[in-house]
This record gives sequence, C-alpha cells and structure tokens, in this order.
Amino acid sequence: MRVSIQWLRELLDTSWDTEEIARRLTMGGIEVEAVEDAAPLFHGVVVAAVQSIAPHPEADQLRVAQVDAGDGQLRTVVCGADNLAVGQRVPLAIPGAALPGERAITIATLRGVSSEGVLCAAAELGLEDGGSGLLILDDDAPIGTDLRTYLRLEDQILTLGITPNRGDALSMLGVARDLFALGAGALICPEGDTPQPVWTTSSLDMLAQTREHFAPHIAVDARGACPSYTALWIEGVPKRLPDVLRERLRRAGHRCIHPVVDLLNLQMLETGQPLHAFDADTLQGGLTVRWAQAGETLDALDGRDLPLEPDMLVVADAAGPVALAGIIGGRRAAVSTHTRTIVLEAAFFPPKAIQGRARRLGLQTDSAMRFERGVDFALAPAVAASTLRRLIAMGRVYLRAERSHTSVGVPPEHAPIPLRRARLARILGMDYDDAVVETALTRLGLRVCKTHDGWQATPPSHRFDLHIEVDLIEEVGRIYGYDRLPLRRPQGVLNPLPMPCAPRHGTLRGILQARDYHEVITYSFISRQAQATFTPDADAPVLLNPLSADLAVMRASLWPGLLQTLQFNVKRQQERVRLFEFGRVFSGNGQRLILAGCVVGSADREHWAQPQRAVDFYDVKGDVTALLAPWPDMAFHFRPIGDHPVLHPGQAAEVLVGEQRIGLLGALHPTLAAEHDLDKSPFFFYLDAEWLNDQPSASRFRPLSPFPALRRDLALVIPDDIAAGTVWAAMRAAASRIVQDITIFDRYQGPSLMAGTYSLAFALLLQDVERTLTEADVQAETDRLLAVVRQLGPIELRA
Repeated sequence: MRVSIQWLRELLDTSWDTEEIARRLTMGGIEVEAVEDAAPLFHGVVVAAVQSIAPHPEADQLRVAQVDAGDGQLRTVVCGADNLAVGQRVPLAIPGAALPGERAITIATLRGVSSEGVLCAAAELGLEDGGSGLLILDDDAPIGTDLRTYLRLEDQILTLGITPNRGDALSMLGVARDLFALGAGALICPEGDTPQPVWTTSSLDMLAQTREHFAPHIAVDARGACPSYTALWIEGVPKRLPDVLRERLRRAGHRCIHPVVDLLNLQMLETGQPLHAFDADTLQGGLTVRWAQAGETLDALDGRDLPLEPDMLVVADAAGPVALAGIIGGRRAAVSTHTRTIVLEAAFFPPKAIQGRARRLGLQTDSAMRFERGVDFALAPAVAASTLRRLIAMGRVYLRAERSHTSVGVPPEHAPIPLRRARLARILGMDYDDAVVETALTRLGLRVCKTHDGWQATPPSHRFDLHIEVDLIEEVGRIYGYDRLPLRRPQGVLNPLPMPCAPRHGTLRGILQARDYHEVITYSFISRQAQATFTPDADAPVLLNPLSADLAVMRASLWPGLLQTLQFNVKRQQERVRLFEFGRVFSGNGQRLILAGCVVGSADREHWAQPQRAVDFYDVKGDVTALLAPWPDMAFHFRPIGDHPVLHPGQAAEVLVGEQRIGLLGALHPTLAAEHDLDKSPFFFYLDAEWLNDQPSASRFRPLSPFPALRRDLALVIPDDIAAGTVWAAMRAAASRIVQDITIFDRYQGPSLMAGTYSLAFALLLQDVERTLTEADVQAETDRLLAVVRQLGPIELRA
C-alpha cells in the first residue's frame, strides 16, 4: 500500500517528519518497505493556457500553438500531441527548464518554426497517470503558477507492507489511527464520518414491504451476508476529477479511469470502505442482494464471463447479476462515458461471505482484499454521504432521495476480551502501569473496563483481528514499543546431548556449501502443469482454496521450485547457478524430507589459471557421492535409467542401496529446457534425506597405520556391455582388509584395442595396520581381484 505524507497529514495533526513516521510505523508492526519522492526533480515548468492553434507549414504531424505562460506575452510552441485544443491549461517547460532525465529545454527550431518551450505529457514529467498525450489540467488552473507548487509535488510516498491480519490498515484513515495510537498527534476525522442521512433509512423488514420499485431488497437467506446496504440514486455525473484528486490517485498507485470510478477509489483508499457505482439507466427493476443460482454467469469488468456458484453473493436486477458482491462489478451496468445517472452502492459484507470466492475465480481486486480481511461495519452510510457531498461539489449533481435507501440489519458484535495483568507481564517480560495499558488500548479505539485481575476490552468495529487475550498483549507491546522492553540475559540449564548416530542435515548442508551451492526455500505449492510434467503419477493433495493457479497443488517433487528459481537467476545474467533445498514433498500417504539440487553453467568459478569448462553429469555425480560420504559402509551404487519423464535418457541415473532407490540425478531433457528458455540443460539431483537420517553412520576413529602403503595399477580391457561401475563394485566387494582404496583414474577407447572393448585403469592402495606388506602379499591380492572381475565376462589385463 502506498501512503502520501501530504494526504496523511490531512487526517493526522502531527509534528513528526517523514523519517520518524516511517520508523514508528515499522516499530509498531507496519513495515515501511520504501520511502520515495512523489515526483522526480524538474524545474521551470508552469501552467499555461492555449490561446490558438495553427497547422505547421512543413509537417503534417505537428501544430503551432500560441500559449500564455502568465508573463504578459504569448509564446510560440511547436507540439505534436493529438489532444491539444484551444482553451486548455497545460504544463509548459519554458527555455531554461530541466525535465527528468537531465533533459534541458532551450529555444529550438522544428522544421523551420522556432519553439519557445515544450508542452509536456505526464510521462515526460514522471507523473504517468495511465493517459496519453499532453497532461491536461483543470480549466481554472492559475496561469503562470509553477507546476510543482500547483500540484503540490513536494511530497513523499511510503510503501507499506500490510500483514494479512491488519485489514484495518488498508486505508489512509487506518494508518492515521495507528500513528495516533503510537503517539503521533491528534486525529482529524474525515468529512462525513458522522453524517445525517438525507435519504430513507429503514430496517430490512420494513424495506422488504416497501412498494418503491427501486428499493434494494435483501433476500431472507442472504441477510446474514449483507446486514447493511446503502443505494443512492444520483443524477448527474462530474465531467472531470480535480487535479488535486487525480494527483492523489496517481500517488496511491492507481490510474484514472472515469471521474465517478476515480472518486470511489479515492474514498476507498481514504476510509477503507469499498464502493461501487451502477449505471442506473441500464438497471432493470430494483436491486436484490442474494445468493447466486446454478448456471448464472457474470459479465465481469475484467472482460471475462465468470461462472457463479451457489455460495457466491451477488447483486442482481430483474435480468440477472450485475455484480459479484464485494468483489467485482459487471459490464452490463458499468459506468461509462455515456452514463448520466448512477446508483452508488456502499455495503458491509462479513469476511466469511467473501473469503475464497475471488481466488476461486482467479480474481484479485482491492475490494475483495478489504472485505476478506474485514471492513468497518459501521462505515458504509457515512462514506456514502461523504461521497455524495464530494460529487455535488464537483458538478451539477443531485440526489433522488425518494429512490435512495439504507437497509439496516443487525451488525456483528465483537465480544469483550479479558486481559490479565499477570499474563501480560509474563508474555512481555515486564510489569506495566495500569494507565499505560489503558491508554494504549483506548487510543486504539477499544472500550476498556477494569476487572479484579486486569481488564476487559471490546474491540472497535474496524478491528477484525482482535479475538483473544494474546491479541491484546501484542497490541500493548507494539504500542508501548518493543524497543522499550527490558534487556535481560536468558537463563537456562544447558545439558550435554549424546552425539546422534547419523549425520544431521547441517552436515549435508556444509558439504554442499563447501562445493559452492546456495540454499533456497521455495513454495510447498506448485501448479498442476508442473506437477503433471515432473511427477505425472503423483497423488499429492490438491488445494481446495489455492492462492493462485500457480500454487494449486502440494508438490510431489522439489525440482519444479528449483527450476523456477534457477530460471529466475539465469534471466538476470547469472551464468553459473548452483542451488539446493531441504524440503518436504507430499503424497496421499504423507510427506517426506528430501534434499534436492540443481546446477547450470561452468564447473568452477572463473580463474586465470584454468580454462572454463561446462558442468557435466560426472560433476553432479561427484557432488552426490560426496553427500553420501558420511555413510562409508553403505553400499550405494548408480544405475543408468532411460525412461524418466523429465531427464535426458542418456544422462540420468538412480542412486541405489541394494535395489532400493534413495535418489536420482541427471540432465534436464533438452525439450523441457527449451520450453523454459534455458540455453543449456541444467543438472538435477535428489536424495531421500529422511531415509538417510534413519541410517546409522559407521564414522568412527581408526588409527593410522605406521606401515608403508603400496600402490598397484591394473589396466583392464573390458567389453562395452559391462559398465565401469559394475567392475569397480565387484572389486570393492571382494577386496580384503588390506585394500584401503580402489579408484578409476583412466579410461581409453581407440584403435589399439579390439572393437567393442574399452580400457579402464584402476589404482589399488594397499596397506596393513599390523605389518609391512610384501610383494607376495600384493601380488596375491591383485591376482584374486583379477579372478573376481573375470567372472563378469571376458576381461583381460591390457598388454
């Protein structure tokens, strides 16, 4: 949410500067994410009046205007804007002016005509408002006035991160209330907070009996979902929103659409009360608030036809729904440039009547966001009255009182919440004076009564997040100031814990971090499409109320999230990316903890002493092997696979212990890499961290042998159909205790070998802990290992 400091000061009389306001809000629980100027720096731009326009003699796309800049002389300005017209007030950058982007304005000759300045568009001034062409100002804008002064551009904007529970802070008034509670100054009630309605006010029962054909009707079964509904029949529509209000809307991050719609948005931003306007001439009969019927659709303002369900509240006329209550309006009754009469709607819908419906339809609107979190149920008639007064002040607008009504039902009530002194002191770590607690709660709008052990506090109508005692404790703590809480050292008894029998996750994290990986945390939800691509047979839970279509199912694999993160980094010129994640994957049977990673780019960091080399399958295999090193006695091995849905069939393998798969690694299929705009196929791996954690580690101290080690090399000629890993595993399984290590250090295939064979060179490291090995010992061991591998097939020593 964006907050204009100028606008905020109209609702709060405070001496705090912008920096102090931002600091206090952040310390009070509403994070200020950014502070920025309302407009970029520029000078020398004034309000000018267009006196006459003539065609350019040498260019059809240009025109020559005579403008009055308020200095007693007419200036000739060449302009190419399509919306230039005589009588307009427009911004003029006079010679000597400087526009954003260090653009200096001088007298220039354009196709033979001298131009004494530039007529400016909003974008040229950094005041983009969604329009095109020149920035047109109010007809009564004072000629010659500096534009920065006229639009009051010396302002600052706070960008606030509002947490989901603080729906009351989604308005200027809500932010002002919080600052008031924090001690900023005095609140200034906005106009219309306590109106005297000039239209018919009646109960729901009386309204249902009236014969007035337009009176809004609340269906009996929908009264709980709409206890308050105001509909004002207003004739006349203002032609334009004043510049000060248009500029206020821009600073709030909204673009101008239509004078009525713009004003309603401003009222919502100021008070937190969403409003809607219908084109009265398009309505057929009166309005009814009811539940949707099976098969109904709404021609929504976003251009889609939305299928409605029976648990969705709608506003309908005799021809069908014209709005999805509290969420979005329909096109049939939308306000347009042809609208002359409107019906202004201001209503209260409880959060439970709105929550989930917008998300189910793939919508995200300002109105739904506020109603889902809770809107002040006493606010609608007051804001309707305030909006009416502002419309009347803007033009020839008047109210048809006999066609305007407010239906008043039973509003929801907030139950009193007990707050105990002892509990408050225990949670916050200090004793508070009663006056401090009562002042904090009272300034927040709560009604406070003392009890024998503390207080009872009743939340105001705009606070839907206060339900239990700890909510009040949090409010006292943040208003008093977390930075004022006492500093004490925590006390506790530290007992030594036995060393775990298996490596913990920190060990695996350390291994990957040492190998230049970065840990990430991705969402536990992914899209249905990603699920179907990476784990087509998954039975992971499907969310009934997803945040979005991209977060619709619980993930059955960590790879989709890692791929999305990798893609995000690659698009930002990160050529070498190495990521890993510890996370849970889900299925119908439960969840498991998985360690997964992905790699793309060069194998090593750029260095002057070595050439760059792209990462390959064996680099990733080495990383996986390093992860399994804490289990030295676990007989794991790799087996090629060729039928995985997302891995390259020639560069994929599973990690096995016996016949149990505990992991997988390989290159992403080139087709899938191309679909994700990746020039190179990244490599992925995963290990079942939960299974590994259950395995005992054989890591233990073994004394170093004082006797010398001997090395013997074996070069074997092996048929192509026998994998190197098979030979290595056979030798490892048959080796005696004097064989300390067996490694492959060379592979050769060429014309000196028989067709259909290749050569592997093994290095055997032999050492005993009790005696010095003799040549006979070494020869006997190598002969025995050679006999074992020959059982695999026609394997011979290379000559």
